[in-house]
Amino acid sequence: MEINKEEVEQRFRRSRISYNDNARVQKMVVNQMIPMILSSVKRVPEKILEIGCGTGLLTSQLQRAFSSDGLYLNDLVEELCYHAATVNRVSLTHCFPGDVEKLFLPLSFDLIASASTFQWFTTPEETFKKLSKRLEQNGVLVFSTFGKFNLREIRLTTGGGLDYRSKEELEKMLEPYFKIELIEEEFYMLEFDSPLAVLQHLKKTGVNVSGDSTIWTKGRVDAFIKDYNARFAIDGKVALTYHPLYFVCRKR
Repeated sequence: MEINKEEVEQRFRRSRISYNDNARVQKMVVNQMIPMILSSVKRVPEKILEIGCGTGLLTSQLQRAFSSDGLYLNDLVEELCYHAATVNRVSLTHCFPGDVEKLFLPLSFDLIASASTFQWFTTPEETFKKLSKRLEQNGVLVFSTFGKFNLREIRLTTGGGLDYRSKEELEKMLEPYFKIELIEEEFYMLEFDSPLAVLQHLKKTGVNVSGDSTIWTKGRVDAFIKDYNARFAIDGKVALTYHPLYFVCRKR
């Protein structure tokens, strides 16, 4: 699936109200990341950049951990960036809205953190190089993304979806610019009452199920429900797999 950033932006803008109530795995991912971040910093970071702040799940934890006046926020969706800043008492002058892969970052940082965002990168290796240049000496990049088995049921049912990168692929891209201090992976299996509930869950968290922009007609939805049930229904429930990856990377 070719990533269309404009469509990604539109989906996350539409899901901004429903996101927090449905982002169960994303909340657990943030809780896993905080101890990794705390153990990776040698001292309290003066300047922190969060990439893909979204509704502020990680933002609030970073503020709680560091109480920093040096927290800067980025998000593809401008409204989300400013909202997360306002809610978490971050100066609006510390907001860098836009596509971080194309954005000029005017500062250097001691810590760059990101939760559940880097899977949307179209040029990850170039972006990792760019981020390494924006880190101070001994600076650290801590991020989570999603691995190859993420939403596997969707791919098997629709034949589409995002092409998630493996931890080995990401490690190879990172190694020229970072010393990788930690790689971890997890699997979460969410249970739903029906395939339709799976579709609704994904829509409310900004995910495009099929990876294309075609309309989901009633016939297409009915076919999806039938196929998903045939493949994955157990005792009247259906599952959905999440596959988070975690990286702690220090600038070379």
